[in-house]
Order: sequence, then structure tokens, then C-alpha cells
Amino acid sequence: MIKGGSKTVAFLGITFMAIVWELVASFDSDPSTYPWTDLIVEYVPAEVTIAVIGALTLWLPTHFGIRYWRKKRGGGNDQG
Repeated sequence: MIKGGSKTVAFLGITFMAIVWELVASFDSDPSTYPWTDLIVEYVPAEVTIAVIGALTLWLPTHFGIRYWRKKRGGGNDQG
């Protein structure tokens, strides 16, 4: 059984669909199909995008590293 039940399945499903959409839209030759990248460039100022990418670049590897370290030592999914 998946921890978190339907919320976890929904979150992972949405994440998967977002990634699939980005890939499909990136390789689709139809000009009316927009990848998220194009939508972000169109509607989000470059300064905001750069700040978010910078924050994610710092946070994401650390976040995953801590989670894998907790899992390895038997901590599981504790939020503390």
C-alpha cells in the first residue's frame, strides 16, 4: 500500500502528467501546443524565473539527500 493513500497517488499522478506534457509539447510540431517552458517565458518575468531556478537548484538536491539519508537510517517519512 502507498503511504498517504489517494493524496500520494494524486500528487505523483499530477507530477507524472506534468513531465509527460512537457515532453510531448516539446516534441510536438503543432504550434498551438505550448510546453510549460514557453508558457513560463511568456508570462513570468525572467528575474522571477531565475530566482526560482536558483532556489530549486540549492534546495532540491539537499532535500532529496536528506530524505534518502533518513530512509537509509530507518527514519522513513518523518516531518520533524
